[in-house]
Amino acid sequence: MATGARIAACAILLAAGAARGQETEATPTPPGSELRDGFTFSSTRHDGRIEWKVEGSAATFLTPTLIEIDDARAVYYGEDGVNTVATSEKAILDKETRQVTTDRFVTIVTENSVTTGTGMDWDHEKKQGTIKKGVKVVYTAPEGKELLQ
Repeated sequence: MATGARIAACAILLAAGAARGQETEATPTPPGSELRDGFTFSSTRHDGRIEWKVEGSAATFLTPTLIEIDDARAVYYGEDGVNTVATSEKAILDKETRQVTTDRFVTIVTENSVTTGTGMDWDHEKKQGTIKKGVKVVYTAPEGKELLQ
């Protein structure tokens, strides 16, 4: 593994550890450091269950706190058992504020809906986000039948 990839992998693990509430010492990550060949990191709740995970095919550190993720896939595991999966070709994660932004096409899938659009801002702490334009929502019945578009 190249030195830059090792640095990026350590920084992502540190970010994931910090998100879990574990005390970790910050390691500066130089801009331009990359992680290739896929990665996954996650955050757990206090009871040990996974709260969310982020996967991608590659990551590039734009600054020590901003990470550009290629082929981003984020899964949020709700406490009620309902999962939400958001995907985009490219997204930027601010590991300090835990906010995600993208100007690309986004798909968000839940148990009973599929939402698509272009561009998104997501604030994990507030559990709210905005799709910027071209929003389409398709609700489905529990049996999988389409109800409303």
